[in-house]
Amino acid sequence: MASIANFCEWLNNTAFSVYLRQSDWPFPIIETIHILGLAVSVGIVFWIDLRLMGIIMRREPISDVVGQLEPLAVRGFMIMFLSGILLFVSEPQYCYSATAFRVKLLLVALAGLNVWFFHSRVYRYVTQWDESPSLPVRARMVGFLSLVLWFGVIATGRWTAYK
Repeated sequence: MASIANFCEWLNNTAFSVYLRQSDWPFPIIETIHILGLAVSVGIVFWIDLRLMGIIMRREPISDVVGQLEPLAVRGFMIMFLSGILLFVSEPQYCYSATAFRVKLLLVALAGLNVWFFHSRVYRYVTQWDESPSLPVRARMVGFLSLVLWFGVIATGRWTAYK
């Protein structure tokens, strides 16, 4: 852990980190982009999750919902991820010391594993249940877990701001 702390201290003292942190415009612009990426990504993921849980769009095949919405969610995630790296670079020591930030990273990793599980274990059998009124338990659980994890990411992201 000392090497991570040393890296964060070094990064914190770089000219780029100081510029992002101390200039008037970079941080608020990056944070705005981050929140917009989050809104696009997580907002779309919520629609997919609610469909997986059978709450909305029940007449729409899962394959259509995922096929149409997931590419947009991925783009939003990439915007959120890249801007998140810049936010970290702007305050690496603060982020490193914030428990909420560490929890947020863990929740993002778990959300990624949930997506992997969905695509590798659940979605590959979509042709068997795509238009079924009753979705498999695995599909509903993936949707529910995704909602919980992303709500947690949002909450810990806000918590990080208030350490």
